[in-house]
Amino acid sequence: MWTLEEVSTTIPRGDGREFTVNPGIGYPAGYVGSKYAVRRVGNRYTFSLKSYAGNYVEANQMPRNLISCIRKYKPTFSGTLRIRWNGDTILAPQNGEPPIYLGKMRYDEGAESIFPGLNLCEKRDGMHIYAGPQSHLDVGEIWSIPAYGHIRPKMTRRFRYEGQRERINTQTEHIDLTTYVINNIQWEGKRLYFNNFGQIITPVHYHLLRNNDIELESTVREFTNTGLYNAARFVTDRAKRTTTRFGRPWVMLVIGHVDDFDIGPEPDLSTGPEYDLSDEIIREEAE
Repeated sequence: MWTLEEVSTTIPRGDGREFTVNPGIGYPAGYVGSKYAVRRVGNRYTFSLKSYAGNYVEANQMPRNLISCIRKYKPTFSGTLRIRWNGDTILAPQNGEPPIYLGKMRYDEGAESIFPGLNLCEKRDGMHIYAGPQSHLDVGEIWSIPAYGHIRPKMTRRFRYEGQRERINTQTEHIDLTTYVINNIQWEGKRLYFNNFGQIITPVHYHLLRNNDIELESTVREFTNTGLYNAARFVTDRAKRTTTRFGRPWVMLVIGHVDDFDIGPEPDLSTGPEYDLSDEIIREEAE
């Protein structure tokens, strides 16, 4: 079971102080995190995720307290929300308003499997293909290990604001994660996704899988044989899409959990416009 706790959260400001964000007010870090949808048909609500357009999977249970919080703070809302690696749960901005913070999502035993045929926090050692969404817009909060000579060990992300290319960086430093990525994944820098369970996920191509003794075909068979039929479908779909677009298959690979490395990323809000740190505006790249 997932449970939304109606509590405040804090975001570091970078000057030794913190933003305290209460439920029902705008979220200073923007619309970031793993993407889910709350849909209403009559009096019935559903909670779902997707991987590319049309590939919706409906959860077998609604997160506890989610609907009551939406009715309290945004009673007309029906649409998407995002959940950060630390549980911060944020409603999509609508009608020119900022994204609204609701509270923190917490998880009981087995919570990673509330979506049939998927596992959002698979417990296994080493790197492995992600058994969740494969679309870059849905996986999780986006950051990149920058190229050598820039702001390492901080992370960064690019976006456009009023037609200009901008960057926002992390306040937090990630020495262990940066060292792991440049030694095991890609020296030049790499895009990472942090899902709402704290899994760290990155797109990799077929040859990197083989170099780490991970077989794409056998993983898809294993997903199917163990009941992760939607994961098998999502991975196969992404492999086909990226082969067509980039000339070889790319899939999402779990490289670890935030607890395996330093700490979770926190944005330096002085390096980008408020409310514009949105995972919606990041372009998909095979990197």
